[in-house]
Amino acid sequence: MELIGREHTSGRSLYALDALRSDDIPRLLSVPSPYYVCLLAWDSRQASVAEIGTVVEFLIRSGCVYMCCWGPDCERVHDLFDEFEVEMRSPAESDDMCLMSTWHTRDPLSEAIWFSLFLAQPHNAFANGCRSLVGVSVGSPEWAAEIRAAFADPAKLSKQLGYGNDCRL
Repeated sequence: MELIGREHTSGRSLYALDALRSDDIPRLLSVPSPYYVCLLAWDSRQASVAEIGTVVEFLIRSGCVYMCCWGPDCERVHDLFDEFEVEMRSPAESDDMCLMSTWHTRDPLSEAIWFSLFLAQPHNAFANGCRSLVGVSVGSPEWAAEIRAAFADPAKLSKQLGYGNDCRL
């Protein structure tokens, strides 16, 4: 995992992780903040429920409080994230401390990246400690390069997509 830069609107540190396979995702991601947003770009069509569950569990246990899922079959990753989050939540935790997730099936990767940069806001219970965004690309050097380029210059991505200088809708 590599620190790429910082998004100045949110103040989040931007990290990229390129994995050839889901097994290459570390069991514990080390980010300086207690919580983070994760953009997961993965073609998970061939992945088993157990494989997706393992990835989701690693990410949640590492502090992922908002998951943006992108790529073929990302709806299934999103649904399993939600299921595992509920299963992992302790009885003492209320629905007020739920983790958030979105899927971006019909969006190009650039739009999913933009969403993760500027719109992905975790539940209020996690907002103050959520100071990082981790872009994880599984199995695609092209996706990894696109995430890295966007994280290196978020304002440029925002302008390219027609959202202007303020990086917000």
